Formats: sequence, C-alpha cells, structure tokens
Amino acid sequence: PISVAFNKPMSASGLEISAEPAVTFGTAQWSDDTKTVTLRPASTLVPGTRYTIRVRARDRQGNVLARDQVWAFTATAPTGVAGEGQLRLAERIDVGSDARVFTLFAALLAASPDSPAGETGSVRAAVRTKMRELPTRVADPVRKFLTDNPASVEQYLAAALLLSGPPELRETGGGTTTARELAGLGPVLAQFYTGAGIADLWKAHERAYTDAVGAHRKDAPALLGRAVDYLRSTTIPATRIAVLPNLVDLPGQGYLVRQGDRVFIVANSRGGVDPLGLLRPFARLLLDPLRGQAGDQLQRTEPLYVQARDLAARNGYRSWQETVVASLVEATAIRLALAADDPTASQRAAYARGLVLVDHFAAQLAEYERTTVSLTDYYPRMLAAVDLDVELRRWAERKPG
Repeated sequence: PISVAFNKPMSASGLEISAEPAVTFGTAQWSDDTKTVTLRPASTLVPGTRYTIRVRARDRQGNVLARDQVWAFTATAPTGVAGEGQLRLAERIDVGSDARVFTLFAALLAASPDSPAGETGSVRAAVRTKMRELPTRVADPVRKFLTDNPASVEQYLAAALLLSGPPELRETGGGTTTARELAGLGPVLAQFYTGAGIADLWKAHERAYTDAVGAHRKDAPALLGRAVDYLRSTTIPATRIAVLPNLVDLPGQGYLVRQGDRVFIVANSRGGVDPLGLLRPFARLLLDPLRGQAGDQLQRTEPLYVQARDLAARNGYRSWQETVVASLVEATAIRLALAADDPTASQRAAYARGLVLVDHFAAQLAEYERTTVSLTDYYPRMLAAVDLDVELRRWAERKPG
C-alpha cells in the first residue's frame, strides 16, 4: 500500500495520484479524519523498477496544494531484503523486566506446587522451591482466586499488566472484557506480594533479569525482524512492542497481550533469548489477519476437527479456525527457531496439543519459500492443499490413548 498523510482534513474528491511507470490503484481508503489516504496497487509492482509518485490534492475549503508532491522508490521483491524487518522494527521494540509479571508467575507456582520444576539451578527452580515453602495462609487466597476465576495464563497476564507496580498493584481499569472480568486480581497479588516476600525474591534475582534484558536487547530485534522478512509482512499491527523476558516459566513458553496499539510479548528466558518463546507470540501477531479467511476450505477440512475437537479444546483452541491458524503459527515459529535443528520433536509436541495441521503446514512452508508472495496471501493455497484422508489417517495413528 501507498499512504499519503496531510496536515489538515482533505477533500476526498479532490485527490489526484499518479505513478510513472503507470500503476492502477484500487479505491482510495481515507482515515476517519480525512488526513491520510491509502491506496493499494491493483497488481504487484515490478521488482527493481523505480516508481515516481505524484500527488495533487485540495482541502475541504477548496485550497489546492501549492505544488505537486513528488517522491520515488524502488520496488523490491516480496521476499523482502534480509535485515529489512529489523530496520522496520528498530523504533518499535522496548525491552525490560517487569515485577508484575514476576509476581504473577510466582503466584501461579504457589498455587500449583506440583508443577514441573524446570532446569536445576534456574530462577524458576529457585522461585518454585521458595513457593513450596510458603505457609498455606499465603498461597490459599491465590489458589482460591484462580479456582473461582478460571482463565488462561495470557488472560491473567492481561489483567496483571493493567495493574500499577508493586507493592500496591492497584487496578487501573480498562483493558479487554476478560481482563475486567478478572477484577480483584490486584488485591490478591498485593497481599501475596507482601506475604510471600516477593520484594526480596525479586531483588535476589534482579541481576539475572538485568542479564536477560541485555541479551534480549541485543538479539530479539534481529530474531523478530527475521520473522517479518520470512512472512513478507507489509504491515506490523503494533505501534510499540514491549518484550518482557520471563525467567519463571517453562522453556518455549511465550504470551501475547494486546493493549490498544501496543503489545506485550512475555517470553521465557534462561538468561538468553528462547527463540520459540519469543517467536510464537510474534508470529501470532503477524498472522492474525488470517482469521476469517478461506472459509470454504475451513469448512471442507472441518471433519478433522470433529475428530480432534476434545484434545484441541483441552489445550485452549476453541474452534477449527483457531486450531488451523495456531497450527500455522506453530509451524512457522518452529521453522524460524529451529531452522538448523531437527524440528520433529517440537512438531510432535504441538500435534499432541491438538494442532493437527502442524505437520501439513511445516511441509507447505518449504513450498512457500519458493514463492514471492506473503504468507498471509499464500495461506489459502496451503489450506487448499490439505489432503483430508491423509490427515485423518495421521490422527488415527497418533491420537492420545
């Protein structure tokens, strides 16, 4: 798309835009305040060709621009240029640590003392040991809140990231409907923060978080930029991206929280960047436009979901569309994170969570890489290529139990 921004409301009928060499544009899309107009070429621009754009326009009072506005650019292939994604993200990424996230995950461990230990000597293991030693009176209010307000970890995070900083952890309002439904989390976490001695625990691991933040500032922009390049994304649906390393979670875990045009990526870290934990939520963000696409193919392949519905639902995938998109997200994240390694184990683990098209999409990505279109444009072809009989046989061979 080509966008033109003006410093005052303009007349939609007074716009003239042309290109040399000639380009046919689709219908102009104006912003609500008519200060910005976006036009999309009707066909792909020719890579390597330099295009000159000329704009004439008038405002609502009939005043015309003092002179034509002219600029030029050279079209690149849709495959993108290595490093281009990182440049596009350069001014959008913030990296930091967050005591609210640390408090929430410590509380989750306190409420689930039998959860997996993680690596010996890790921050998670140390926090988990401390949480298992807590008096029942400290952990019980958290356990009761989680029982009375069942939600996903991502939903708890969305609510926690709306709180003020500790120790008060005051609820500031706003956020998604789900976050508002979890009103009351703030007082519970504030009580837990004091009773569990989280301030001292946070201080004890502050150096580890400082090191993790430094590693993410160094490596995360390049990794996320590579994802932008790989998906050939023309837009990044976030003005700011806050990356928060999380040392109190299991390997590979990552979460995406949206707050308006800002997003938080809370990603597992063992000191450095955990590629899967970082790329899963970012790929979800970039592939979100797939929701609602290829409805006919979703309907054609839904018999597979009928077989796998219970497994998918147990792992949080509540519809076939959600399961399909999540399968592609997983295949993409594995491809980017484990390009030089054997991805089989990760794909099997994803399949076992109900992502029953992850193997199909992993194979299709090899075909996609030979094209020059974006992954969002290629997605309908990937779904149309699903051999339902093959996938049903795969399910029969692998289904749990």
